[in-house]
Amino acid sequence: MNDWKTFINENGDFELPNFLYKTITDLMKQTLDMGTLLSSDQAKLRAYKEQTKKAFKSRWYEIAKALEFFNIIDPCICSSDEKEIYCDVCKGARYIISSTLTADEMREVGFFTNAGTNVEMIEKLQKSLNQILMEM
Repeated sequence: MNDWKTFINENGDFELPNFLYKTITDLMKQTLDMGTLLSSDQAKLRAYKEQTKKAFKSRWYEIAKALEFFNIIDPCICSSDEKEIYCDVCKGARYIISSTLTADEMREVGFFTNAGTNVEMIEKLQKSLNQILMEM
């Protein structure tokens, strides 16, 4: 498994699409490796590998489309039409982190997501929200 810290670029931005893509690809490779133990029949093994690759790639694009819909990631300049060509920008993921999503915004999302597990933090956030609503 890849260490998520290696997916922080020189600007300090987390390369989320590349991290997810590489994680899914690693899982696919492990699955393919395990599949070679299942059969010595080359035709069955080839069919298994093709179906496995197709399933994993399909799931990556489903995840990517959902993240794109929420403006978390954007399609890369290399476009999905060039699937066989390696791109140095997206590193094969075909998506990059959204230009509108900054590292600070990602931290804010993480903070508020984690705040839901802390009762004291929930109370503070609710109090602040009520105060803002009363002022409006």
